Amino acid sequence: MSEERELTPTEKTRLAYDASIRLLARRDHSVAELNRKLRQREHDQLSIDSCMQELIDANYVNDTRYAELYVEQRIAKGFGPLAIRAKLYERGIDSSLTRRAFEVVEADWIEVATRLIHKRFNAEDIVGTDKRAVARIARFVQGRGFTAGDVARALREARKNVKDG
Repeated sequence: MSEERELTPTEKTRLAYDASIRLLARRDHSVAELNRKLRQREHDQLSIDSCMQELIDANYVNDTRYAELYVEQRIAKGFGPLAIRAKLYERGIDSSLTRRAFEVVEADWIEVATRLIHKRFNAEDIVGTDKRAVARIARFVQGRGFTAGDVARALREARKNVKDG
């Protein structure tokens, strides 16, 4: 029987680095996400820290870039600022980077919510006066992370668009 030798710190860091590269090949990750995933894969924190510094230095991991791209992608999918902020927080992006990402992207939230309403609901539901239909639209849009005020303005805009043809 052969005895397994203990890996050196350099070898442990290399294993964590390789695992990180495999994760990053699938999609971009924040520093906190990669940290969490590497810990789940039972890499020690010293190896993770060394590996993370290499990734940051090589610009493979960049929380500023990650936040900006994430905001752009979620807006394109019809999500509002509340949902996007919550997801960035879950992914370990601090509030200053989140704020900066929103400033860089400069979304018109009413326009985004209006597009979402048009995409999800038919014209009859949008211009209808049935309170349940209106409530269903409002719940859906709020569930996507828009404020009540944005929902009301977007619904007015969507109705105007339908009536104007």
